[in-house]
Amino acid sequence: MNILRKLYNSIVVSLAAIAGVILALMCILIVVDVSLRNLGFQPIRATVATTEYALLYFTMFAAPYLVRTRGHVVVRVIYDRLDADTKRFLETSVYVICASVALAIAYVSGSLVIESVIIGDSEPRSIDVPRWILFTPLLIGFFFVGCEFLRFLFTKDSFYAAPDEAAHTQERY
Repeated sequence: MNILRKLYNSIVVSLAAIAGVILALMCILIVVDVSLRNLGFQPIRATVATTEYALLYFTMFAAPYLVRTRGHVVVRVIYDRLDADTKRFLETSVYVICASVALAIAYVSGSLVIESVIIGDSEPRSIDVPRWILFTPLLIGFFFVGCEFLRFLFTKDSFYAAPDEAAHTQERY
Protein backbone atom coordinates (compact mmCIF):
# COMPACT_ATOMS: atom_id res chain seq x y z
CA MET A 1 0.00 0.00 0.00
CA ASN A 2 2.89 2.33 0.75
CA ILE A 3 4.30 1.80 -2.76
CA LEU A 4 0.91 2.62 -4.26
CA ARG A 5 0.69 5.81 -2.20
CA LYS A 6 4.18 6.88 -3.29
CA LEU A 7 3.34 6.16 -6.93
CA TYR A 8 0.10 8.13 -6.68
CA ASN A 9 1.85 11.06 -4.99
CA SER A 10 4.59 11.10 -7.60
CA ILE A 11 1.95 11.19 -10.36
CA VAL A 12 0.18 14.19 -8.78
CA VAL A 13 3.44 16.06 -8.23
CA SER A 14 4.67 15.16 -11.73
CA LEU A 15 1.46 16.47 -13.28
CA ALA A 16 1.99 19.76 -11.42
CA ALA A 17 5.59 19.93 -12.65
CA ILE A 18 4.48 19.25 -16.22
CA ALA A 19 1.90 22.04 -15.83
CA GLY A 20 4.70 24.40 -14.81
CA VAL A 21 6.77 23.43 -17.85
CA ILE A 22 3.74 23.91 -20.11
CA LEU A 23 3.19 27.39 -18.69
CA ALA A 24 6.84 28.33 -19.25
CA LEU A 25 6.83 26.99 -22.82
CA MET A 26 3.58 28.80 -23.53
CA CYS A 27 5.13 32.09 -22.37
CA ILE A 28 8.18 31.51 -24.57
CA LEU A 29 5.96 30.72 -27.57
CA ILE A 30 3.98 33.93 -27.09
CA VAL A 31 7.14 36.05 -26.72
CA VAL A 32 8.62 34.50 -29.88
CA ASP A 33 5.39 35.03 -31.81
CA VAL A 34 5.06 38.68 -30.75
CA SER A 35 8.77 39.32 -31.41
CA LEU A 36 8.52 37.86 -34.91
CA ARG A 37 5.47 39.96 -35.64
CA ASN A 38 7.12 43.17 -34.35
CA LEU A 39 10.28 42.50 -36.34
CA GLY A 40 8.25 42.20 -39.53
CA PHE A 41 8.54 38.44 -39.94
CA GLN A 42 5.71 35.98 -40.45
CA PRO A 43 4.45 34.91 -37.01
CA ILE A 44 4.07 31.25 -36.14
CA ARG A 45 0.81 30.02 -37.65
CA ALA A 46 -0.17 27.68 -34.85
CA THR A 47 0.53 29.91 -31.84
CA VAL A 48 -3.10 30.59 -30.93
CA ALA A 49 -4.25 26.98 -31.26
CA THR A 50 -1.19 25.66 -29.45
CA THR A 51 -1.70 28.14 -26.62
CA GLU A 52 -5.36 27.14 -26.30
CA TYR A 53 -4.41 23.46 -26.02
CA ALA A 54 -1.61 24.31 -23.60
CA LEU A 55 -4.02 26.22 -21.34
CA LEU A 56 -6.28 23.17 -21.20
CA TYR A 57 -3.39 20.85 -20.32
CA PHE A 58 -1.91 23.33 -17.83
CA THR A 59 -5.23 23.75 -16.01
CA MET A 60 -6.08 20.08 -15.81
CA PHE A 61 -2.58 18.93 -14.83
CA ALA A 62 -2.30 21.54 -12.06
CA ALA A 63 -5.80 20.96 -10.64
CA PRO A 64 -5.13 17.81 -8.55
CA TYR A 65 -2.11 19.43 -6.90
CA LEU A 66 -4.14 22.56 -6.16
CA VAL A 67 -6.79 20.45 -4.45
CA ARG A 68 -4.13 18.64 -2.44
CA THR A 69 -2.41 21.84 -1.32
CA ARG A 70 -5.68 23.69 -0.80
CA GLY A 71 -4.78 26.16 -3.54
CA HIS A 72 -8.40 26.78 -4.49
CA VAL A 73 -10.44 29.64 -3.10
CA VAL A 74 -12.39 28.67 -0.01
CA VAL A 75 -14.83 31.02 1.67
CA ARG A 76 -14.96 30.18 5.36
CA VAL A 77 -17.34 32.86 6.63
CA ILE A 78 -20.13 30.45 7.54
CA TYR A 79 -17.94 27.38 8.06
CA ASP A 80 -15.94 28.97 10.91
CA ARG A 81 -19.14 29.66 12.85
CA LEU A 82 -20.42 26.06 12.78
CA ASP A 83 -20.07 23.46 15.53
CA ALA A 84 -17.72 20.48 15.01
CA ASP A 85 -20.43 17.95 14.02
CA THR A 86 -21.98 20.28 11.46
CA LYS A 87 -18.52 21.08 10.06
CA ARG A 88 -17.77 17.37 9.62
CA PHE A 89 -21.14 16.77 7.94
CA LEU A 90 -20.58 19.74 5.62
CA GLU A 91 -17.05 18.60 4.79
CA THR A 92 -18.20 15.06 4.05
CA SER A 93 -21.00 16.35 1.83
CA VAL A 94 -18.63 18.61 -0.09
CA TYR A 95 -16.09 15.80 -0.57
CA VAL A 96 -18.75 13.38 -1.84
CA ILE A 97 -20.27 15.93 -4.22
CA CYS A 98 -16.90 17.14 -5.56
CA ALA A 99 -15.52 13.61 -5.97
CA SER A 100 -18.72 12.45 -7.67
CA VAL A 101 -18.80 15.34 -10.12
CA ALA A 102 -15.08 15.11 -10.91
CA LEU A 103 -15.20 11.33 -11.44
CA ALA A 104 -18.36 11.64 -13.57
CA ILE A 105 -16.63 14.20 -15.79
CA ALA A 106 -13.58 11.91 -15.97
CA TYR A 107 -15.84 9.03 -17.03
CA VAL A 108 -17.51 11.10 -19.76
CA SER A 109 -14.11 12.39 -20.91
CA GLY A 110 -12.79 8.83 -21.04
CA SER A 111 -15.77 7.80 -23.15
CA LEU A 112 -15.12 10.72 -25.50
CA VAL A 113 -11.43 9.79 -25.76
CA ILE A 114 -12.35 6.23 -26.74
CA GLU A 115 -15.02 7.42 -29.19
CA SER A 116 -12.64 9.94 -30.77
CA VAL A 117 -9.92 7.32 -31.17
CA ILE A 118 -12.35 4.84 -32.76
CA ILE A 119 -13.87 7.39 -35.13
CA GLY A 120 -10.54 9.04 -35.86
CA ASP A 121 -12.07 12.48 -35.47
CA SER A 122 -9.85 15.57 -35.65
CA GLU A 123 -10.12 19.17 -34.50
CA PRO A 124 -9.48 21.46 -37.49
CA ARG A 125 -7.91 24.79 -36.57
CA SER A 126 -4.68 26.35 -37.72
CA ILE A 127 -3.28 22.88 -37.07
CA ASP A 128 -5.19 19.61 -37.33
CA VAL A 129 -5.11 17.73 -34.06
CA PRO A 130 -6.82 14.45 -33.19
CA ARG A 131 -9.86 15.25 -31.07
CA TRP A 132 -8.88 12.78 -28.35
CA ILE A 133 -6.03 15.14 -27.48
CA LEU A 134 -8.65 17.62 -26.23
CA PHE A 135 -10.37 15.11 -23.94
CA THR A 136 -7.31 13.34 -22.51
CA PRO A 137 -6.30 16.11 -20.07
CA LEU A 138 -9.91 16.28 -18.84
CA LEU A 139 -9.84 12.55 -18.14
CA ILE A 140 -6.51 12.73 -16.31
CA GLY A 141 -7.16 15.95 -14.40
CA PHE A 142 -10.69 15.22 -13.24
CA PHE A 143 -9.79 11.63 -12.31
CA PHE A 144 -7.04 12.81 -9.99
CA VAL A 145 -9.14 15.70 -8.64
CA GLY A 146 -11.79 13.12 -7.75
CA CYS A 147 -9.15 10.96 -6.08
CA GLU A 148 -7.92 13.93 -4.07
CA PHE A 149 -11.41 14.65 -2.74
CA LEU A 150 -11.81 10.95 -1.92
CA ARG A 151 -8.50 11.16 -0.06
CA PHE A 152 -9.92 13.98 2.04
CA LEU A 153 -13.06 11.91 2.61
CA PHE A 154 -11.26 8.78 3.83
CA THR A 155 -8.47 10.38 5.86
CA LYS A 156 -8.41 12.77 8.77
CA ASP A 157 -6.98 15.44 6.51
CA SER A 158 -9.30 18.40 5.90
CA PHE A 159 -9.65 20.71 2.93
CA TYR A 160 -10.74 23.35 5.43
CA ALA A 161 -7.85 22.93 7.88
CA ALA A 162 -6.00 26.01 9.03
CA PRO A 163 -2.65 26.51 7.26
CA ASP A 164 -0.58 25.18 10.21
CA GLU A 165 -2.81 22.09 10.52
CA ALA A 166 -2.69 21.50 6.78
CA ALA A 167 1.11 21.63 6.72
CA HIS A 168 1.25 19.07 9.55
CA THR A 169 -1.12 16.58 7.92
CA GLN A 170 0.37 17.16 4.45
CA GLU A 171 3.63 15.50 5.47
CA ARG A 172 1.94 12.08 5.30
CA TYR A 173 1.02 12.52 1.63
